[in-house]
Amino acid sequence: MRILIIAWILLTLVSCSSKLSIQAISKQPALSDSDFVLVLRQSDDFVNDGVKVGSIKSVDNGFSINCTYNEVIENLKILARKNGANLIKITKRLPPDSKSTCEKIYADIYRVPDLKKHELEIEWNENRKLTWEDFKGSPATVSAKVWFGAASQCDIYLESNAFGLFSKPKFYTSAKFTTFLSWVKPSQKSDSLLAHEQCHFDIVELYRRKLQKQLDSSNLNFSNAQERAKEMTRQISKQYHNEQAVYDEETRHGSNRIKQKEWEARIAQHLKTERILYEKPL
Repeated sequence: MRILIIAWILLTLVSCSSKLSIQAISKQPALSDSDFVLVLRQSDDFVNDGVKVGSIKSVDNGFSINCTYNEVIENLKILARKNGANLIKITKRLPPDSKSTCEKIYADIYRVPDLKKHELEIEWNENRKLTWEDFKGSPATVSAKVWFGAASQCDIYLESNAFGLFSKPKFYTSAKFTTFLSWVKPSQKSDSLLAHEQCHFDIVELYRRKLQKQLDSSNLNFSNAQERAKEMTRQISKQYHNEQAVYDEETRHGSNRIKQKEWEARIAQHLKTERILYEKPL
């Protein structure tokens, strides 16, 4: 009887996640668990300037339950790191259907020398700070009346699993910076202005954590999840847009160095507090 119980526990543990597999072509030295892995969507343009490591996929193993898009991507990142790849290019994505509640993802993985070259969006990460190379938009389209030197396009994104009457809703938030919609005037580049733009991004991440915490602590179900999540997102969006406006006004878009330093310290402390209270789920 004890053997059967152990076998059932093992089966439960193994069957929670989807089935991962890799077809390696040129395995590279493994990356560390904290190394950044870039994910490009099926529709994103990509020209390989590195080494193709192989192909990976995640499919339903017949018992999978923890296999939303975000959960699958995190597992594929782990597999990519183990094989030395720092870029995942999705080649096919099959959403949940009547036969499976899992996201099924097929992708090629690469080791490229410069990830920044391929980034269209940058998800906030405390170890990945913005650089001027991330501002790929053109300031030529900006009105001559705009006196400030740079602009960051960043926002909160919300995704959910495929839920129904008998499955619990799961919501995943991310704070992302859009490279080709963000710009800087070449003559205005400076460390202080870059710090100002980074703080804009940090404010978005702070409110993303607040939204995620609200979603996780609310009793959402099939009947109320969509409307309540939409309202929470609307309220948080209003709050952080207001704070961004106050931030720009008080710092005069970063030109008031004293106020700028005060804001940087304040947002850094808030991020530290929110991290203690709540950690972003995988």
